[in-house]
Amino acid sequence: MRDPSRLRQFVLPIALPIALLGGALFSTAGCETTRGTPSIVLQERGDHEFEWGRYDSAIGFYRQILDREPGDADALEMYGRCLLELGKPVEAAESLSIAVARRPGDRDLLFLLAEAEFQAGDVDEAFDLVRTWALDNNDAGAWFTLADFSRRSSDPDTARDAVVRAIEIDPEGSVEYYLLAAEIDIELLQNTSSALRRLRQAYGLAPDDPRVSDRIRAYGEITGPTLVMPPGP
Repeated sequence: MRDPSRLRQFVLPIALPIALLGGALFSTAGCETTRGTPSIVLQERGDHEFEWGRYDSAIGFYRQILDREPGDADALEMYGRCLLELGKPVEAAESLSIAVARRPGDRDLLFLLAEAEFQAGDVDEAFDLVRTWALDNNDAGAWFTLADFSRRSSDPDTARDAVVRAIEIDPEGSVEYYLLAAEIDIELLQNTSSALRRLRQAYGLAPDDPRVSDRIRAYGEITGPTLVMPPGP
């Protein structure tokens, strides 16, 4: 894996990638056009279609906005989201990288770009983006995302260290941290006792979450107050 301090240079001069993508990625060939419709209306229509899972329809609306305004960050983001949902992570990463260049401090958008790059097979790039944000911002969510990428890459050491870091920063935060830690213990480390400990910690944070209680019962344990363990690394 590359030096994590070297953040991928995706923040390129915007005119060049937009010019390159304008003739291919944002082509409206074959799409119904709505000339004269304000971009804000096209965005609303696209968002509505996206919300209902009609990604092929939604992407057409965002594409029309980008034909007019290639640097529109909102349309670029949603265009990328549609491509990701349609199983086109390479194209999604191209669109999302331009969106990130337009909104460089947008944490969620950066993580979305990292997910697209991970799915596209650019694992080192995805790691670099998230790890750099985690280090620069002491962000528990970023460490959690890095742990998830590591789990999906079958990298047990990085996965364990990253999820523990997330828990250290925010021990009473999301129950997801403890569920992921349990998955890493089972899937990558084959450590059943540690996995159960993480589930008991998760149970203390979210006793009504069926994901937690069901997994605990799968170990033959009976849920209840005596099962709770305090949160922490």
